Order: sequence, then C-alpha cells, then structure tokens
Amino acid sequence: MTTLIRREPSSPRSIAVRTASFVLCPVLVLSSSGAPALADQQPRPGGVIRVGEQVDVSGLHGVNVSDIAPGYRESWLVTVANERSESVTLGVRVDGLADDDNGCNDPESRVDDSCDGRGELGDHLELHLGVPDNVRMFSASLNEATSGSGQVVTVPARGEAEVVLGLTLPAATGNEVQTDSVEFVLVWRAEAVPGASPDSSEDGVELRSTVVGGGDSANLALTGARVMLLVGLAMALVAGGTLLFLVVGREREKRPTDRAADR
Repeated sequence: MTTLIRREPSSPRSIAVRTASFVLCPVLVLSSSGAPALADQQPRPGGVIRVGEQVDVSGLHGVNVSDIAPGYRESWLVTVANERSESVTLGVRVDGLADDDNGCNDPESRVDDSCDGRGELGDHLELHLGVPDNVRMFSASLNEATSGSGQVVTVPARGEAEVVLGLTLPAATGNEVQTDSVEFVLVWRAEAVPGASPDSSEDGVELRSTVVGGGDSANLALTGARVMLLVGLAMALVAGGTLLFLVVGREREKRPTDRAADR
C-alpha cells in the first residue's frame, strides 16, 4: 500500500493575506490609539456657578489647564444654580487674553521667528461651551472667543442646569505653539428673559495654561512626532510590500510536486 503525502505550497494569495495581516495589524493598533472625541470624554467636576442679582463664580474649582500638547482635550461639568425668580440665559467670553511665547525650543525655532513676543497658542487653543449631550453649542479659538459666545444655555427660574466647558488643542497644531502658554479671564454672563429685571450680570475666573510640551504629555508635544509616526507606518508598508513581491515572485518560480512516502 502506498501512502501519498501531498504538500501544498503556499499560494500567492495566502502569502499576500499573511503578509498584509503582519503589516497592517500594528498599523491599525497605532492608528486607533488617538485621543477620544470631546463629546465622548467624561468631563471632570467643575464646581458650581450661582446666579442671583450677581453671578458668583467662587464655587468653580478644578479647572486646571495643564499638560498641554497637540491632541490635548479636557472638559469640566459645571452646575449653574439660578436663584432668580425668572429664567436666565448663560454665555461666556474671554477677557484679558495674554499669549506668551516663552522663547523657543529647537522645533519651534524652525517655524517661528518671533520667540520673544506674543505667542500663537491663543490662535489654536479652542474653547467649547454646551450641555452634556451637545458640547459644541459654542466653539471658537481663544482669540475668537473674546467676542463672546452669545447666550447659549437657558436655566429655569429657581432651577439648575448642567453646562460643559471644554478646551481642545487640535492634534494638527504645528510646532509654532511649542513653549507657549496663555492666561485669560473666562467671564460668565447671565441675562434675564427680555423684560425682566435685572437684565444681566457677569463675573470672571482667571485661568492659566501650562507651557505647551511640558509635563507628562511631552511625548505628544511635537507635531513632528505624529509626522514621524506616519513616516514609520509608511516605511513599514513599503517594506511589507517589497517582501510580498519577493516572496510571491519566488513562489511562482517553484512548481508544486507530489512526494510519495516509502512503502
């Protein structure tokens, strides 16, 4: 009795599948590791704003703008308690914005020739205001937010409302913001329903950011870091494609053979 053992060579298609899996799996893992969207991020507790004859922001806490780098996202959940007998609307604006360049590091000096004056962070750091199910009812850079958000959120008489305050530094921000920091006053403005009195009142809280690229997020600080990641992925794909071409070409030169085992 003769037993035939047929050894099937790997087909070009199976080789392609294995090679593509080997190359693409790390790519997919790396590409899926980005920061979550602001709307999907759980906001931190931000404290309480009380609206009476005046707006009282002394109850705000925990709004700490630290570890900034491209890709930075943070949000805070603020409770607005309306002590008036009429509904009010709430909005914000940025006052006293100071944008400091703080000198330049090497990556910044390549794209920024004004390292001792006004910085560029205020052009890129975005302020958001909304409610838990719609964070971006207002969205603008800090420089644009000096014009104000308008009245965005309505708080019922003797009632409360939750407001989400968010800050974002887009991942595509260039190295011109390296070493930059900002400080500003975030003014909260309450306005009564038209015809009610008093018409409006406001109060502000000072906020200051840390230097871009400092702290634990320094590995994300350089825009070039993301660029180099993409370059690395591209090189991996090219190398994988070259390997695939060589292996498939070599397999095509071979002819499948049947081998018989000894009786």
